[in-house]
Amino acid sequence: MFKVKRWLGFLSGPNSGVVLLVVAAFGAVLFTVLAGALVFGNTRQLISSAEWVQHTQDVLASLQRVSLLTERIEYRSRLYELTGNVEQLRRAQASGNQLETTIAHLKVLVEDNSDQTGNLQSLNACSLHLNQALSVFTQQSEISPSELQQCQQAIGLMTDREQWLLQERSKGSQRSSFTSIGTDVAFIGLFLVALLVLFGFLLRDAVLRQKTGRLTALANERLARTVNQLEDRAQESELLTSGRDELQLCVDVQQVYRSAAHCFSRLLAGTSGSLCMINNSRQSVEVVSIWQSSGRESVVEDFHPPDSCCGLRSGHARWREPGESEIHCTHFKGDAPEHYLCMPIAAHGNTIGMLYVQCDSPAEVSIVNQRMDGLRQVLQLTGMAIAALNLRTKLENQSIRDGLTGLFNRHFMQLSLERELSRAARRQQTLAVFMLDLDHFKRFNDTFGHAAGDAALKAVAEVFRSSIRNEDIACRYGGEEFTIMMPDVPMTVALHRAENIRAAIASLHVPLDRETFAEFSVSIGVAIYPNDGENADQLLRRADQALYRAKRTGRNQVVPYEQVEAFNQA
Repeated sequence: MFKVKRWLGFLSGPNSGVVLLVVAAFGAVLFTVLAGALVFGNTRQLISSAEWVQHTQDVLASLQRVSLLTERIEYRSRLYELTGNVEQLRRAQASGNQLETTIAHLKVLVEDNSDQTGNLQSLNACSLHLNQALSVFTQQSEISPSELQQCQQAIGLMTDREQWLLQERSKGSQRSSFTSIGTDVAFIGLFLVALLVLFGFLLRDAVLRQKTGRLTALANERLARTVNQLEDRAQESELLTSGRDELQLCVDVQQVYRSAAHCFSRLLAGTSGSLCMINNSRQSVEVVSIWQSSGRESVVEDFHPPDSCCGLRSGHARWREPGESEIHCTHFKGDAPEHYLCMPIAAHGNTIGMLYVQCDSPAEVSIVNQRMDGLRQVLQLTGMAIAALNLRTKLENQSIRDGLTGLFNRHFMQLSLERELSRAARRQQTLAVFMLDLDHFKRFNDTFGHAAGDAALKAVAEVFRSSIRNEDIACRYGGEEFTIMMPDVPMTVALHRAENIRAAIASLHVPLDRETFAEFSVSIGVAIYPNDGENADQLLRRADQALYRAKRTGRNQVVPYEQVEAFNQA
């Protein structure tokens, strides 16, 4: 009792500050030693727990490899049975040797676990049976499914046991971690409290002010970053909406190409690039539109094959940056830039082109990465728009075009004739209608074959296309018969143009393989609105009568309907 009073008096005396400081220092040292010992013990326990967890994971990995090797043995042996490929048998035997090695390693891993001894023995016996079977395996042999099932059953039992051990050991490691963290936090908290008591309220206020300042600065920084992100997202959303609306207004692929390049230039400000499409033969890639920053020139040109682009070769977007990839695409004119992005364009599961984006600085790379989601959306919309327009064009051509010659078909001719007659009547103009028939074409087809006949029809169609105006309409009426409509031409001009077509076909040469066919001729009958007929049926019938007259009077000539009428009257 006397000693306690003496210490209290000493602590309340004039040297109480020094005494408190010495006591606090001694307490801090003792506290530090105790904390270190506790941390050391917790650390050893954590390391031990982690080692057991890792050991269990190693066992599971070995079991997984055993399962994989077993499946490979079954797969390779089945391939050998089906194909007779000796290489497959060798691979199966190699997998069997690896299986024995892996099981031996697994035995070392689980020798401390008596629960796995029986399963391991079953697995080892199964491995020996498999290797014995493989050593004398022939194409007529067959690995017993029961042996494979026993292997998989043993693997499954061992895996379940190790999974349970992994779960239990993970829980133990987690509990040790929580205990260690809680103890460390408690000691740190007590130590901080002691320091705060020792150094007083001034230090506490200084720490609080510093902490408050940091939190305020961090909050301001986050707020500014959030505001910038929101502004950028709003701008990106506006650009995407504008680009989508503009793409929806496009009526042909050229408009899509221009609109897409404009949208990319706005979305990826400061960059340059190009839109490249795979041609119909899928042998080359053509640059269809570009966008450029000031002072830059496009470094991408048409290239082939498409595999020259690493993005097209890999099938996904690919950045080329120093330190990350040293493989360059080969579709550049001159030296390749340091930073660029190649993104394939796909529609309906087919790759139809590639987007190239060039960045000359890390800042531009950062802009592209920030707007990658928007870039993918615009690229997807572009691909869908191109595919839709191409499909529409293809369907339109299939519905109105002849598949062999590329001329308009008979259905389109009938619709066009009605329309042209209505227009001619409204404008009080003429309309010339030609009926054309290749002379002796059946004999030519029977003599030289259908391939030669098809080549001849295609060549005749080319003569028609090169001999008529843009507003004229050439159609395949059927077989070797054709129809041509020429708006707003008098009979003299119509006969002159028909004669030009006849002469061009007479001098036609059609190459096929190593042969060249010539001496073609055509008979042409001409009727004109309104002199020879006022409706479509009359015009076609009278043009056909004129054609029949040309056939009967020697072929290879042009006959207007007025000659037929004069002959009938005579």
